[in-house]
Amino acid sequence: MSEQRPQSKARIVTRGSQLALWQANYVTDLLKMQNVESELNIVKTMGDRVQDRFLHEMGGKGLFVRELEEALKANTADLAVHSLKDLPAKLPEGFTLAAILKRHIPNDVIIFHPKKDFMKKLSSNPTIGRAEFASLGKLTIATASLRRQSLLRGLKTGINMVAVRGNVDTRIRKLEESNWDALILAGASIERLGLTGLPHKLIDLEWFTPCAAQGALAIETTLTNEYRDVVSKLKDPRTYACATLERKVLEMLGGDCTMPFGAFFEYDEKRKKTEARAVVLDYEGEEVRVELGFPDLPEKLNIEVTAQKILTALEAAGVAEIMKRLEAAPPSMGEIH
Repeated sequence: MSEQRPQSKARIVTRGSQLALWQANYVTDLLKMQNVESELNIVKTMGDRVQDRFLHEMGGKGLFVRELEEALKANTADLAVHSLKDLPAKLPEGFTLAAILKRHIPNDVIIFHPKKDFMKKLSSNPTIGRAEFASLGKLTIATASLRRQSLLRGLKTGINMVAVRGNVDTRIRKLEESNWDALILAGASIERLGLTGLPHKLIDLEWFTPCAAQGALAIETTLTNEYRDVVSKLKDPRTYACATLERKVLEMLGGDCTMPFGAFFEYDEKRKKTEARAVVLDYEGEEVRVELGFPDLPEKLNIEVTAQKILTALEAAGVAEIMKRLEAAPPSMGEIH
């Protein structure tokens, strides 16, 4: 007997930025390979509409997904495509991640001003580590991420940070029109948009640990949606396990996606073990960092038990003191550009 499939087109709700549309069209192509046609429904979220306030002042990155989830709940859309790093650690009741796709570049990336010659001062290595980054001295770097700002403050090199918001193409344009030295973005964004010709370096993730689930795309739907089973076939088991573990540690800490927190799980083929990194920072760059290894594949690990082991290691390293400092309001980031 042939498998029963929904008859109409899958309605995909998405934001309208260049990156969001790339991601939605990427999912459209994957669905087509499953013999499922789809159409896009573009909405503007609160995070898109309000550009003169910081995300942590308005409730976090969840502002980029609320209207998409409302469309799913109202049954005016079947699927929502997200950068998983933008989703709150805990989904609202009635929603599920039908699939988490194979992860793109997890690292952050530093993009240098095209009229400045920073690339000539650096090694040929495509990745820049902490020591080489520090050797650049007192840069002016654009980022509104509390995690990135805290990691940069931890260098103690007097980096001047400028708060910038907007879509990827907007931020790159602002960099080119400014006298800033550099801009930091998620590496997956320039990979997806084909912008790897910009003067850039991936930032070493052992130091600049990415936020939970960075580089992963997720397809969200309701628990009762007819496309849930078809979409589940797009799931990448390893990315699902790693990204879910990273998000679970954040959830157990009681944080959200604006907290100065980084986590990254990956399987090391040479060492034949799953490596896990997590870092929690205060607003001045002081940090608690742990690295653990597990003998199993990520997809074989128990999510709750493994995340608890990371949390226990953070607690033993003194994370409670960092968390206490995070109860204070974040430092002023100045004017938003």
